[in-house]
Order: sequence, then structure tokens, then C-alpha cells
Amino acid sequence: MAQAPEISFIICTYNRADYLSDTLRSIFEFGIPEFRCEILIIDNNSSDRTAEIVEEYKHSFDKNDELIRYILEPKQGLSHARNRGIKESEAPYIVFLDDDIKVTKSLLPAWHSFFTNNPQVVAAGGKIHVQFDDSRPRWMSYFLLPLLGYHDLGDSIKRYPATKYPFGGNMGFNKKIFDEVGYFDTELGRKGKSLKAGEEKDLFNRIRSRSYDLYYVPDSFLYHRVGAHRLSKEYIRNQAIGLGESMKMRLTNASTRQFFGNWIKEASKLLASIPLGIFYLLILTPSKAKMLFLFRWWIWRGYFKLSS
Repeated sequence: MAQAPEISFIICTYNRADYLSDTLRSIFEFGIPEFRCEILIIDNNSSDRTAEIVEEYKHSFDKNDELIRYILEPKQGLSHARNRGIKESEAPYIVFLDDDIKVTKSLLPAWHSFFTNNPQVVAAGGKIHVQFDDSRPRWMSYFLLPLLGYHDLGDSIKRYPATKYPFGGNMGFNKKIFDEVGYFDTELGRKGKSLKAGEEKDLFNRIRSRSYDLYYVPDSFLYHRVGAHRLSKEYIRNQAIGLGESMKMRLTNASTRQFFGNWIKEASKLLASIPLGIFYLLILTPSKAKMLFLFRWWIWRGYFKLSS
């Protein structure tokens, strides 16, 4: 009888077969991992060639048939897909990866090593850099890169500051924590073409409310690919509005302290945009200044359901 995996890498996907194919190719570019693991592909009701792509990779190496598992989750929504992955996992540790990434050689071994050496840690996040498929727009400033998945807190393992959280495209958990704090909120997160978010921050807040620390693991490093469709102003607008709508949902049952704490942070971000905007104007890149202010306005628009 085969031994249970030590760690599960979960990739949730929806109608992105080509990206998924490239992601799996980058994972196996470095060969089969030397430690026991499983790769779960949670197909969130795709209508493209996702299932065929997974079958191709299952049979591309002798061991892949057991290494990769394909699971169909018909309930639409990223949170539904992630929760299904947690339930299907056969390992004590779970790592969620996006379906549009390029893996580095250190990524998988770093996650395995971190949890092996730190079994008391319940949640952690890895480093993410951005890889543009097309040229970067002039209005895309460094401060908007986190919208595209950019996440870098340096090169050493550390606790996350109180104001920061791991990013969903590269985050790991001790599976037991979900029995204690619950799963991802299915009212939050992306559903089909909807760009709502907030399910990750909601989960991490629940974890922190139990006095657990979150850890940053820099060697668990990957590149998040950004296609042309995500580099339009309309996409950024919809993403920002979705962030505002998700924030309102998260704060519906929040305490007075949490509610005002959130808005103090939002106000500070808006104020911080002013000197940044002035800086971009001085270096003759007004499009970056304009987009910074528009992004903040769109978040508020989503929160207050403004019509214009």
C-alpha cells in the first residue's frame, strides 16, 4: 500500500486550460519531487479542455498517474473549489497555488522543508513576482503590482506584520487549522467572471483571532503570469470594485473596533496616494498618478455601491 503524501499542492482552475498546461509543465520541468506529495487539480466546472490537459500530464511520467489527481467541483466559486481541495487532500499540510504560475526549482522543496521543520506553524505565505505576457502598461505603477499577485517581504523567514497577509496564489496551511477556524467563506471570493475577493483575508483574520502567527517563506518562490486581459483599465476597475464589495461583506458582522480599524487603514492608503501621485507627476508619468487615485475611488465605489 502506498504511503500517504506528506504535503498536498492544490491548484484550483476555471476555463484556463492553456495556462494550466504551462503551470504543470513548469512544475515537472525539475522532475518528480523527491518527497511524497500529491497535486490536486480542482476543476471548478470548466467547459474547456481542462480535464484532457490533466489526463495528458497524469500519463507524461510513470509516477504522475498517482501523483496527480483530477477532481471536478461543480459548485461555482473559488472558495467552493478550495474547500473541496481541503476535503480531498490526503496530506497533513496543504499549499494552494494558482493555475497561471511559473514554478522555480526551490518552490516545492521549500514548502516541504518549512512544514517539516516547523510543524507548529498553522499558516504561511510564499514569495510571488510578476511575469508579464505582454508589455507592462505605462499606468501600471509598482504600488499596483500587488493587484497582479506581486508579494515580496524580503529574503528571510519571518512573521507577517499585523497589517499584511499571505497571498492566495502561494499559501500553505497545517490542515488541522481548518477544523479549528472553519473553511473559506463561500460568500466571498471569485465566482465565474465576478472579481470579488476577501476570502483569504477573512480566513487569516480568523486564524489570527486564535493568537496564531502567520509566517513568510521566501524560498517558496514563484512567478505569477499576467496576460493581456488583466492589463486593461476595465479589468483593474472591476477588480477594485470587487475588493470594495468584498470588504463590505467582511465587515457586515465585524466588531466596532474592526470596522473603524479597517477604515483607518483605508484612509491612510488614500492619504499615502497623494504624495505618490505628486511624485509621479514630477517625473512626468501622470498616467500612474491618475490610476492610483482611480483605484482608490473604485474601491470606495464598490463598498458604497455608487453608480458612477
